[in-house]
Amino acid sequence: MEDPKRQTLGWNLVERERKRELIDAIASGAANRGPAYVELDLNDRCNVACYFCNQQDVRTQSQIPLPRAVELIDELVLTGLRSVRLSGGGDPLFHKEIVGILDHLAERNIVIDNVTTNGVALTDDIATRLVENEARELILSLNAVDGEDYHRMMRVKPGLFDQALDNVRHLIELRGDAPKPAVVVQFLLDQDNLERVAEMYDLGRSLRPDRIAINMVLNIPGERIASGRLLTPGDIDRARPLIEEIFYRDLDAQLVQIDFPAPGWQEMLAAARVATGHEPLDLFPTAPTFKDENGGCFFAWYSSAVSGNGDLYPCCLLMQPDLEPLGNIRDASFAEQWNGPRYQTMRDEMRQVLLDPEGAAREPERFKILREPCIQPHSCWLKNIYFRADEEFYQELGTALDGVREKERVRAEARELKQRARSFIDRHPRWNSTWDLARERTRPLRTWIARRTGLPVTEEL
Repeated sequence: MEDPKRQTLGWNLVERERKRELIDAIASGAANRGPAYVELDLNDRCNVACYFCNQQDVRTQSQIPLPRAVELIDELVLTGLRSVRLSGGGDPLFHKEIVGILDHLAERNIVIDNVTTNGVALTDDIATRLVENEARELILSLNAVDGEDYHRMMRVKPGLFDQALDNVRHLIELRGDAPKPAVVVQFLLDQDNLERVAEMYDLGRSLRPDRIAINMVLNIPGERIASGRLLTPGDIDRARPLIEEIFYRDLDAQLVQIDFPAPGWQEMLAAARVATGHEPLDLFPTAPTFKDENGGCFFAWYSSAVSGNGDLYPCCLLMQPDLEPLGNIRDASFAEQWNGPRYQTMRDEMRQVLLDPEGAAREPERFKILREPCIQPHSCWLKNIYFRADEEFYQELGTALDGVREKERVRAEARELKQRARSFIDRHPRWNSTWDLARERTRPLRTWIARRTGLPVTEEL
């Protein structure tokens, strides 16, 4: 049985043959037939205004109408869509016709891999469908421990906090002993609530979820409030006994997932686990065939994100005001844009990073679509963490990339050799006629070599 605590981004639904098609497309740089996984940000409307939200600055009041959502889902099914995430610039459950969309996804056998919501709009109709249609996971972005802190972090009436709690309790009651949807209660830490992390754990556990995720606010997009609210390395000593306390409380249940991707904090977590005997949840195992040099993002072939106003983006983390969308579903079919110039530029850039990660990291400014976290190693958790347990995939991907790298190396050496020959001829004009004769007589041989190896031996100097 699938572990309800494991996150997959729909990868477990992709057939082996399709993964091989994906590898072939990455190696060649060409477009494949379409995404297997799509994030549908169905509407840009949200009932909260979290100070840490990375999508507030691109939020509108738009939503994808039900007829267009149905049309889009049907089109994506034809090109191989297997699963979706319902998240948003806004809360997906605030879409006026969300029930109709859930019903259509079920009719087309599309798995809802994840729903990320603040829970306020998690009505009985929606909860019933998520349970009956076996949505894989629901993340409740609770973030705070009481109504007052909820108001501070999410800029909303404190009373909505209790409504969100009641709604998730109702869903868990509806689910009963069924494994799906797995329920994750998520909290976020900053300077103002760090001391209350044990209360967060107790509240989370009282809801009877499958996992309690505790993370830290990492940045404040657009500097909309002072960055002094963020935790810093100077807070590590203050945090350690608080973290140890929740580890002790969690020894019997093993519900806590904590991952602080910030300097010094991971080391503190490791030390706290040793001190308490708390075993980390191994939600993202790494296969022995996974290598960092092959760990670049391949979302340009696997996934896409659709915003509430129809804009297309590489992923949720690149929904940023300074990034021109890859297209819009109001302007053309998804397939036309998937095969269009903006997506192809993204594929070219991702392929460059996959083939030469060190070179790309030295020159991040040369990329038009990718941003620095896409290029620098260990800067984006999204680009490979869900896939790196796939031993066969990374074995085959590594072999394919090594083959392309070798061809690129040989091609570069051939170009260098030809440039040196041309330079020699330019310095010694009397060899020109000999060179032209040799080039003409070897043309059939060079054509044969080019067809067999792909080497640029037929290119004229």
